[in-house]
Amino acid sequence: MNQRIDWWHGALDSTGEHHGNLISRIGELNLNLGITDDWNLQINLIGGNRRMDFPSVPNIHHRNEDRGGIADTKLMLRYLVSNSDFGPGDRFFLGFGLSIPSDNTLSRNPFLLGRQGKEHTHFDMSEGVYRSLNEVQFFRRTESPFVVGGVVRLEVPFGQNQYGYLPGTQLTMAGMAYWQGKSVFGGMPYFLSAGQFRSKDYWNGEEAPNSGAIIIQAGGGLVWNVNESLITFSIQAPVVFKANMVGEDASVDSRANVWIASISLRKIFDVSALIPNIDDDELEEHEHEHEDEINQKMIRMER
Repeated sequence: MNQRIDWWHGALDSTGEHHGNLISRIGELNLNLGITDDWNLQINLIGGNRRMDFPSVPNIHHRNEDRGGIADTKLMLRYLVSNSDFGPGDRFFLGFGLSIPSDNTLSRNPFLLGRQGKEHTHFDMSEGVYRSLNEVQFFRRTESPFVVGGVVRLEVPFGQNQYGYLPGTQLTMAGMAYWQGKSVFGGMPYFLSAGQFRSKDYWNGEEAPNSGAIIIQAGGGLVWNVNESLITFSIQAPVVFKANMVGEDASVDSRANVWIASISLRKIFDVSALIPNIDDDELEEHEHEHEDEINQKMIRMER
């Protein structure tokens, strides 16, 4: 996933107006393990690099800088409530999980440093907190050429981290429509709309200025089936973007343009030879077609 944020905000102090680009290149490794006919476990490892390009004179607020490494590891246990393999029908999942942070996180309150006139930064790879993950997935296939569905995910932090930071509770929703039987450049087109809603953050019990967010995006992409692998390409554009991307401790005019491009590869491996007492019919039940694709969309929105 490649995300580019072109941002600007008005003068905070004698350093004047600030503008720059925050570029994130994030990779995800997803592994889905079928446990039984109705349960599977997904392990998602996220990492990459974030870079701030600041063309103006460096100051305590902004400069050219980057952060890299592992972000979070997410474990999700999903239960298949209903599934229709052929013809019209529904596919319904309930998911419960845990987000495990890495050490690549902010260790000092940037707002406090800013008030003290000290150099600070507002971004890293992880927010440094454990979170509970709660998810609902629902897809419906009808006689029409479209398979439609959506995902709702709620992420709730267990508490503040060792540095006193407590991020807000986050609700993410995404709706999708796959156009079956239609070919564009050899791939099946699909459409996506997604929203992210986040409550206020806190540092040592004090509300972080300008925190919280409302983000709505729309986009689309193509899915190719190549040699028993699924390749997906998508682009998303902002529709509503009410978030402070530079997190400064002041009320100033600001703007941000956010575009996301991503590509993913999904491959199913036959592990029946490695697991005793599992036959082909059982293995096929574990191959849930839409799960990886949906999870990719949800993490793009988080990032």
